[in-house]
Amino acid sequence: MYGMINQAIKEMVIEVFDEFTWSNICEKVELKVNEFDSFFQYDDSVTTKLIGEICRESGMESAVLLESFGMYWIKYAQKSEYSSILDGLASSPLELIDALDSLHTRLEITFDNLSAPSFWTSNKTETSVDVYYKSKRKLGLEPFVVGLLKGIFNLFNEKCEVKILQLQANEIAIFRVSFSNESNT
Repeated sequence: MYGMINQAIKEMVIEVFDEFTWSNICEKVELKVNEFDSFFQYDDSVTTKLIGEICRESGMESAVLLESFGMYWIKYAQKSEYSSILDGLASSPLELIDALDSLHTRLEITFDNLSAPSFWTSNKTETSVDVYYKSKRKLGLEPFVVGLLKGIFNLFNEKCEVKILQLQANEIAIFRVSFSNESNT
């Protein structure tokens, strides 16, 4: 994963806990870097080790941590140098979800060999939508996607509920997003 992800994890830990906790986590996973280069591709195992140690340190279950990080990721992206891209993509949560692949296409210009996931929607109603998530990475990031979807709705000051409907063998997960705001359609 690119350093931007790991840097966001670091900032979330420091914000929620403190610098000492982050230093302790880095020491336990034998991480030698203090800052992550956003444009450098780190092995996925670095992120996996960080998540595992944060869970041990905090007592949080992995799914809870990943969902929290998904929500945090949206806030982090909104504060990043890519916020202008994010701001111009959509005027509602559903528009933004539908534009995630376009966002990733734009990021491919900056990030070499970006292995971005793909998102698409179906079964839109006035109160729900099914979101499909496909990744080259092994399934297991579904709780992150749940948080990501909730974070997108929070970005527009709206709430939603997200339920994992199905995990398919070909690395696709399906989520049902339920909401009450009629402006999402």
